[in-house]
Parts: sequence; structure tokens; C-alpha cells
Amino acid sequence: MRSEGRVPTDHHLTSTPMNHPIHHRRLGLGVFALALLTGLTWNHRVSGNDSTNVSANQTTVQIADQSITLPAPTLAEDLDADAQQRRITPLLRGLSFKQFARDSVVAPVRIYLRYITSDAGDRVGHDVHMIFIIHESLQTFSDQNIANRLGGEAAEDSTEATAADVPAETLQRLGIDDAGPDIRYRQVDFELLDKIRLTGLLRIAQQSSETQNRIDVSLVEAFDNRWQFTDGPDTNSSAGGGDYSGFQGWLTATSLDAMDAVFIEARFVMHEPPQWFAGSNYVRSKLPLVLQEAARDLRRRLKKGDGG
Repeated sequence: MRSEGRVPTDHHLTSTPMNHPIHHRRLGLGVFALALLTGLTWNHRVSGNDSTNVSANQTTVQIADQSITLPAPTLAEDLDADAQQRRITPLLRGLSFKQFARDSVVAPVRIYLRYITSDAGDRVGHDVHMIFIIHESLQTFSDQNIANRLGGEAAEDSTEATAADVPAETLQRLGIDDAGPDIRYRQVDFELLDKIRLTGLLRIAQQSSETQNRIDVSLVEAFDNRWQFTDGPDTNSSAGGGDYSGFQGWLTATSLDAMDAVFIEARFVMHEPPQWFAGSNYVRSKLPLVLQEAARDLRRRLKKGDGG
């Protein structure tokens, strides 16, 4: 994968509400990744580690001519406090762990962005890595719908987007036979940055243990995933939309040893077709703002005791 160097950012962002169906004022690109988790509640297993291999971690995706493999999460499940801090600290770029982990709505949210480029040097997508800490036990956090908690409240004047379960006959037609309690398929239809309408089919897989929960999400390439401009002269023409492919991501919530806190980490890559924003930096400029405000909004609601 060819990409530009990572740049840590600490911009502020807009929160995006998500429910089933999802409602939003402005569904931002950063929350695209979080929106894909819609409708999935952690299937927390109190009895201990879930050793079931659900083949969930499909971490390689094709974006243009690039085959991209997502790195593993920063934290494994069984690390002690010292080992956890040693792994997290290099990501903080000079910030102390104490500063990063302070119990505050405005505590740091680290966001690392880089472009994905083709062999010809053209920008074809984005690689996004986000980390932050919330001060709540994993048990309490996991008992809630994680998508709703990361997404916020619905606005009365919001525009509706939807996510729906997929009929068994659709899965059968696509040759999908792994659906079950830990692997679900969802059809989604929503707007991206108020400019692009995305429709498609997602595969969402979950794994959970006493110390870590993980969700993996990807577009099902066998499905007719589509994008379309929401307005403009080309909306109804062939130039106003097309096939969409190239999204893969995961999100983990890991209990921090010796702390009543959870380390949230999200990593995703996504394709940006050249038609979307005419090669501008529009997506990159909006993304950190959306992600940081989503994290802060989550913290605000946790402090108010509002689980979403």
C-alpha cells in the first residue's frame, strides 16, 4: 500500500446520531465507520473468553489497484497495566499517558490520517486510525448498543437514514452461509457529508471476552453497493453515481488494567472515488472534526449517565 505519512490531529468534530433506523443532521465521513456498526449490540459473555473463531477478522481489502491489510489492534486481551501503557504511549507522540487518560470530556483524542495512493501516485482512499479513553467499565459499556453510544442522540429535524436486516434469500443468492449470532449482515442507506448517498450491504462480525470486545465491518463486494450525488446537474446521469467498493474497518474496546476505564481504538480504510470531491482535500479536512466531536459527545453522555 502506498500512502502519505501519518499526521496526528486534535481537531474538533461534529457528532452524528445513530439508531435503528439511524437519524442524523449531517452524517460525517468519520462517523461512516461508526455508522456501519448500526444495530449491533455487544454480545458480552460474562463467563469469560469467547474462543469461537468466527472468521471475523477479514482485514484485507482492495482499493483501486492496492491490496490493503489492516494492522492488528494495539492492545491484546491479556496485557497488564505496564504492558498496556508501553504499547499505547508511542501512539501519543510526546503526550504523557497520564494526560491522555485523564477523566475529562476534552481529554485528548488521537487521530492519525494518511492517504492511500495508487501505483500511479493518484489518491484513491483514506487510512484512518483513532484512539481515546472513556472512564467506564467494559462491562457497563458493553451492555449498551455501542453504535448508539458512539453516535449520539437523534435530532428532531434530522434526515433519516436506515439500516436493515438482510433476508435469508438474499444471503443465499449471494452465496453467504456464515450468518449467525456473531456475524450479521446489514443493508444501509445514508448520506455522506450531505453530498454522497451510499447504499450497500455490510458484513459485521463481533468477538468478545472479559477484557476486550471487537467489531469488524466490511462491504460485501458481491452485493450491488452504490454511490450517488445527492444534488447537482449530474444526479440523474451515469456521471452522478456508480459502483462502490473498498471499505474495511474494526473497532475495539479494551479494559484498562488497574483502571475503571476503556481504551477505544478504531481503524478503517475507505475508497474515495475521484468523482466525489474533484480531487480536493474535502474529506481529509472534515474527518478529524467529525471523529473528535463524536468521542467528546460520547464522554459527555456517559458523564450524564445517558447510555443512548
